[in-house]
Amino acid sequence: MDNKPQLIIRMGSHAEKEYILKLSKQFDGIIVGANIVEATAGATASLLGQKLKIPYYIDPMTYVFGCDLEGIMSERKIKGKKKPVKDYKRAYKRLAPELGDIFSNTLEKHRPISPENFTATALKQVCQKVIDYQLKRLHREFEKDDEYKEYADSIPRPAGVFSPYFFINSDDWFRLFLNLSKTSAAIKPGPPVYSVLCADYKMLIDKSFIDRAVAGIPKTGVKGVWLWFSNFDEWVVQEKYLGAFKSLVEQLSENGLEVYNRHGGYFSLALNKVGMSGISHGVGYGEKKDVLQIKGPPNAPVVRYYLPDIYRRLGMLEIERCFNDLNITTPTDFYEKICDCVICKGVVKNSILDFQRFGEMHYATSESKRQSQTSAAAKRCRFHFLVNRIIEKDFIGGNDLAAIIQKISDAEEKWKEQLPIINNSRHIARWKAVLSS
Repeated sequence: MDNKPQLIIRMGSHAEKEYILKLSKQFDGIIVGANIVEATAGATASLLGQKLKIPYYIDPMTYVFGCDLEGIMSERKIKGKKKPVKDYKRAYKRLAPELGDIFSNTLEKHRPISPENFTATALKQVCQKVIDYQLKRLHREFEKDDEYKEYADSIPRPAGVFSPYFFINSDDWFRLFLNLSKTSAAIKPGPPVYSVLCADYKMLIDKSFIDRAVAGIPKTGVKGVWLWFSNFDEWVVQEKYLGAFKSLVEQLSENGLEVYNRHGGYFSLALNKVGMSGISHGVGYGEKKDVLQIKGPPNAPVVRYYLPDIYRRLGMLEIERCFNDLNITTPTDFYEKICDCVICKGVVKNSILDFQRFGEMHYATSESKRQSQTSAAAKRCRFHFLVNRIIEKDFIGGNDLAAIIQKISDAEEKWKEQLPIINNSRHIARWKAVLSS
């Protein structure tokens, strides 16, 4: 197993293509949700099949059909009707029949999928259908276009396929998870098969659940497992959850599995030294995610600045208030004590006042009552974050755990007396304790 962590970017919309295309050589892969594929099939096929030359994965998004279906509904106006009509989003209405009858019936009956829906026959059919979708959907999109069908056979296969997966909140769901994983692996589709262990983060300290996962997943025959613990927030959760997460990664890895965190940040990346193969997140978001929120990228009014020393996004004013205490008066000081990435050097050139360009505000329209961050400022923050995440990945890949812990310790010492920062840096001590144990 390669001892360098993989960074697999998750694309939440085609508006993010600029970031992905410009930095694609620095990513180890890209993952796109099936809802994005169905919403923009041609554009997605073109991006994954021709423009990008990196490994890709298609997330079948099966879990949404087992959750509250309100999460995949929206209101839309219908001609001739005064009131908006609530209906399933078009992408999921298109996706359901692609995945099979169980999924179509779910939308028709307005009733989420349950483990009881899976007879032995249905189990095999669903696994085959979900795998076929990941392997053939882009190919079919090229085939039906006269201009592009000659290129259909040249579309690379995904780097791996996911078995169908759902949110596990009962013994029945857990047994189904293992059966779906085992049945999918037995199909032997060519690319490696991965399962997705999806549960609430509090299950990390449920010994029975963890023991069953560690004992059961390796026996299914999958190549690896992607962990998704709903709302597992590396910066907020108590030390016991961080420690349990680390232990789970170690145990699964020791059993021969590749282990990925589907929504992870720097702490997860650092766990590469105990068996984490890689992490995934979006373009400036998605380092944690609640299973029950089936939405696109958050439309936050401000994209905050990522402070590399504490591996967290902060408001610009909080950082600027530390400049005097840290003796930051020139751009050179800024590069030395805050960030010297290519984005920051391009923005903070003439004066430390240039730092404010990361938070430029304006009235978006003549009718706007409140200021919002300019698109240029938001773009600077996103590129800055992605460039730093790539730097972090390379640092972890080239150093041992002791060096990683030392770097965290240095940051803790540097910022411990900075009042504007201290409340946002308490995770550092927890991370250090867990990584050192």
